[in-house]
Amino acid sequence: MDNKLIYTLGTAAVTGILCGLWGGYAGAIGLVAWAGFASTTAYFATGMRFLSGFFMTVITTLFGVFFAWLMIGGAEMLGGSDGAYAFAVGVFVMCIVLMGQVKWTAFVPGIFVGTFSLFAMPDNNVLLLVLSLLAGAILGLACDWLGKAIFAKYAPKMTEKVVA
Repeated sequence: MDNKLIYTLGTAAVTGILCGLWGGYAGAIGLVAWAGFASTTAYFATGMRFLSGFFMTVITTLFGVFFAWLMIGGAEMLGGSDGAYAFAVGVFVMCIVLMGQVKWTAFVPGIFVGTFSLFAMPDNNVLLLVLSLLAGAILGLACDWLGKAIFAKYAPKMTEKVVA
């Protein structure tokens, strides 16, 4: 078995176990499972590993929540009509795309994950969403780190010969 397959199997097993626990118990600890999964997905989608991926996920998803809050508040300040929402969304989506030029907000899909997540939250509960997104980023990091640990434990050493 090659090292890439061992790493993938380890990460897949850990991810399955941890995400199963998250999906089953997030609600019991007062968090929103789907929002955590959205953030876990963003972690893996960054293409960055460990702390850099974690920080990119946290920064971009929280920027997204902030931009959604601005969209909602801006539209309400403009009267709350469909046209007001269209204008506010358009302005802030333009800002989101421009944030892609800044190093630590360059993962624009993460910003959109945070944005759509606030739109999907009942009563636009920002605190609950932020806590769930943070937990999801931690979940992604934990899956990655534990997958690496399993890889380090079970992968053949470079000097060992692997018999197929």
